[in-house]
Amino acid sequence: MKLAAFLGLSGVIAIVFGLEFLLIPELALSQYGVPTEPHNLMQARYFGGTLLCIGLLNWLARKTQEDSTRRALLIAGIVGNLVGLALSVWSRQAGLQGALAWLSVGIYGALILGGLHFLLRPSRRD
Repeated sequence: MKLAAFLGLSGVIAIVFGLEFLLIPELALSQYGVPTEPHNLMQARYFGGTLLCIGLLNWLARKTQEDSTRRALLIAGIVGNLVGLALSVWSRQAGLQGALAWLSVGIYGALILGGLHFLLRPSRRD
């Protein structure tokens, strides 16, 4: 897989989840076993807006040839996905989310591995 495809794929994933949490937070929260109280719905929309922003950044910058931009996108993605992975494991273990949290762990883990692959490769021109 080329870096542009990886950034595009990670962008699409973030956009899809972002739109779900932003536009239909009741469904998004209930899928994870989180109560759909007004405060949770508001926080879900904030999360959705953030995911939408991250997804658009990855999608729109996927074809950049600037090494410093590529490196910044990869490092930010790895750090953000590490945080998401840790929070997903913790929330599942604490009983705050249902079994679907493990899907999030898998997605975050795959994105971390992909980001590390491209970050640590000698040439990131592909």
